[in-house]
Amino acid sequence: MDKKNNILEQFAHKAFMLENTQTKNRLFNNRYILKDKIGEGGLCKVYDAIETYSEYFKEDRNLVVKVPLQELLDKKDIAAFVYSEYSILSKVCHPNIVRVTDFGIDESSEIPYLVMEKLDGTLLVNLSLHQIDKAMTNKLAYSLYKALLYLHTKQIVHADINPTNIMVLNNGQASLFDFGISQDLYSQKSFHLSFSKMNAFNPIYSAPEILEGKKPSSQTDIFSLACVLYELYSGKLPFIKSSLELKATPLKQKDFCKIPLLQRTWFRKALVYDPNKRVKSIPLYVKLKMLFDKCIVLSH
Repeated sequence: MDKKNNILEQFAHKAFMLENTQTKNRLFNNRYILKDKIGEGGLCKVYDAIETYSEYFKEDRNLVVKVPLQELLDKKDIAAFVYSEYSILSKVCHPNIVRVTDFGIDESSEIPYLVMEKLDGTLLVNLSLHQIDKAMTNKLAYSLYKALLYLHTKQIVHADINPTNIMVLNNGQASLFDFGISQDLYSQKSFHLSFSKMNAFNPIYSAPEILEGKKPSSQTDIFSLACVLYELYSGKLPFIKSSLELKATPLKQKDFCKIPLLQRTWFRKALVYDPNKRVKSIPLYVKLKMLFDKCIVLSH
């Protein structure tokens, strides 16, 4: 028991020293040190973080902590809302989707928080189109197709696929993150926070039904991903300002001339105004490629 108490005392001292190395650092539940802010969205801020357990035992872990914006902290059920993202991410395990490690509520401030791996790369929104050649676009597209198929197989709708929520990793693949307004279609629980009024989603890449105030679906994700990839392949969006324009001016055959031939049919069906007429999954050739890649791995 004395040995255990000694370790706890040393650990508490280590946590205290970490927290006070810089006055702006904040300690959550004697475990996570929040450092510099590295990102901010419509609902939350993201900070570089140190886990004091890992620091004490000299294990390097790249983590971030996500907390709600100050103006949301007095919202009803904000803790449940943050937990809903943890609940969704804790059910997934995919190389092209961010990994979550913990959820908590700080005892002193009562601020709910989410702990995730720190993605090593560059946000897609921060890369200019001339930096992304066709080979890189194909690699990004393939990894995003795989991530989306995986999510939809698990009945999870991301609901906000756009370049600010896609990290281009150093290995050239993409990782999808920010599941703050995502939906778990299997779950019987719902966490209400009017994200449309909070501008929590990116309207530029949103499907028409979202802009009309309807609930997101798998077809919503398909549309948003098609917008992102269309922009990468074509150098522009499939509309001028809003996807609502597609109702009066649907895309024509010539609009897809820069899309790879095997994907053109999918893009035509993915970027239609009516979600009921929209394709329901990723391109068939991608599924076949995934199956082929799996067979290659199993054969080795």
